[in-house]
Amino acid sequence: MLISLSDVSFGYTADPILSGVTFQVNPKERLGVVGPNGHGKSTLLRLLAGTLKPESGDLSVRRGVEVGYLRQSQEFPESVTVHDLLMQTFPEVLTLEHQLDVVQKRMADGDTSDKTLAEYGDLQHRFEELDGYALESRAAALAHEVGFSDEDLGRMAGSLSGGERARFELARVLLRQPEVLLLDEPTNHLDLVQVERLERRLAEYPNAFLIVSHDRAFLRATCQGIVEVERKTLVRYPGGWDSYKAQREARLRKALDEYVQQQEKIEKTEDFIRRNIAGQKTKQAQSRRRMLEKLERVERPEDVWEAAGHLGLEFDSGEHPGGREAIRTKGLAIGFDPAEPLVKEFDWVLHRGERVGIAGANGAGKTTLLRTLLGRHAPLDGIAELGYQVVPGYLDQKLVAGLDMKRSLVEEVRSVRPDLTIEGARDALASFRFFGDDVFKVVSALSGGERCRLALLKVSLKPHNMLVLDEPTNHLDIPACEVLERALEAYPGTLLVISHDRDFLDRVVERIVWVEGGQARVVEGNYSEARKKIRGDGGDGPVAVAPKVVDEKPATPVASPPPVPKASKVHESRPDPAPKSGDANREQSRRRRAEKQKARNRVGKLESEIGEFEARLEELTGELARDPDGDWERLNALANEEQELRARLERRYAEWERVSRVLEEGD
Repeated sequence: MLISLSDVSFGYTADPILSGVTFQVNPKERLGVVGPNGHGKSTLLRLLAGTLKPESGDLSVRRGVEVGYLRQSQEFPESVTVHDLLMQTFPEVLTLEHQLDVVQKRMADGDTSDKTLAEYGDLQHRFEELDGYALESRAAALAHEVGFSDEDLGRMAGSLSGGERARFELARVLLRQPEVLLLDEPTNHLDLVQVERLERRLAEYPNAFLIVSHDRAFLRATCQGIVEVERKTLVRYPGGWDSYKAQREARLRKALDEYVQQQEKIEKTEDFIRRNIAGQKTKQAQSRRRMLEKLERVERPEDVWEAAGHLGLEFDSGEHPGGREAIRTKGLAIGFDPAEPLVKEFDWVLHRGERVGIAGANGAGKTTLLRTLLGRHAPLDGIAELGYQVVPGYLDQKLVAGLDMKRSLVEEVRSVRPDLTIEGARDALASFRFFGDDVFKVVSALSGGERCRLALLKVSLKPHNMLVLDEPTNHLDIPACEVLERALEAYPGTLLVISHDRDFLDRVVERIVWVEGGQARVVEGNYSEARKKIRGDGGDGPVAVAPKVVDEKPATPVASPPPVPKASKVHESRPDPAPKSGDANREQSRRRRAEKQKARNRVGKLESEIGEFEARLEELTGELARDPDGDWERLNALANEEQELRARLERRYAEWERVSRVLEEGD
């Protein structure tokens, strides 16, 4: 045992966050901490780190164990360089280095006495024990891994932005390699390449760590156990993320069965008591009444993930689908300095109905490209045009463009839908988990996750035949991310999205615009498929050979270049000469095969989901048929779930029929 909590409770006034928690961290454990926003994940880490004191219970840390805690924000000194501040992570090494310099100076001045030589030997031995000679290179390597260049290391620490400070803190806590590493959302300010580097470093980490994260791919890659914060306590699951999901579902199903069985037993017993309390079996009835009074009641299991995922999110593409070309660029250069464009000579067409993700390193120009495509940022050169009657719904990364910080939530909703009454606006807000007096809060008082939900609500209130989303999952917990994914899967319009969430990109997009080294390359497939094509199975170095642009839909001669005949030539997104007829026929056949395979995969997935939905609908129908016994709130929740499930099932049926027709036509 390295750290333990014993019957620990913590909260604010009458609102406990954690209650009666008993938990321990053992050597070399690799644990992920999960749960909806606001349930106490960060509080748990702060209690383990000792930055919060329990209101009751005990915290124990084994003697000599160092605990490293990734703090999300703190003040940085103005007059110290990033390099020097990073090196201050090891004050004992710096002290020894200074002492060695002093002794070396004495020796250079002629002091070669036995005492001085012995002192120098002792200092040098201790310095080597602390790996002092390798510290400089280790620190530089870690800084580079999280995105700091050599020039950045020479900057004053006080000049770092919020995201840079978070990345610096990550490098600093990793550098010490403490016996227990506590990381709270370590991937928040990392790009996809940096996240993968962190995964590799944690895979080799020799000690224990706990990670709070909403990044499912990151949890899957790093953790061998999951701790869920549930109903003010903790539940530990062995195994990784996928194993946790299966175990959790089985546990909740078993708990629900136990609850139902006990309720049925209680009802039968109470019925026996009512019928026999004044009859010949009075003693038996009294005995059963005493038994009921002593019975330890099983609580109805609450699925906190399901409750947190109750967002009525659905996007409407409107009656007009927009032009065949949603966005068209030619010779596009973007950025802020004409001498150093972020992306140059980008020729591309985004066709109606396509689902495209934009990926690349931080600072490569993803957001600038997105804003330029929308006409919100002027291009340095070339053109970027929206198609005929294309109506984009835009969610910006900082959640500023679509929200007025001074308005109340009700006012924000009615700014989009002035036809809604106050009650209508409150109903819309309730479907996004804004209840009671919360709807009269001003936007500036909301958390990041709440602002993101409000921004998504505003986008969903009006029809848009194209959705443009910049980091939509940044502030969402896992249940909300999954709701967003399902809503986007059901959305029939055009989708253009930037995200660092690999699971999200894998689920909702079908090709990637990869921004890197001043170029934007269109790569077929979701994120995982595109990454393999660009970098191979490993490594994070620069692209050696750019992939071909594969466009599944015909387009105008300018906007839709055919594939490069050979992959040895770097593709510059320029239009190529018209292909020969044989090449065109082969390409058309390849497209048909790809479309047919995609349809088969989608049909299989839809049939699986339809089966799950129908089974759950049958359960709901049975529960709704029972006497509510005065629990009208529960009855309302069940009715809402049934209504939502029927709507989702209808959408899946419609999509299944549509995709099945594609398969039949292909045959």
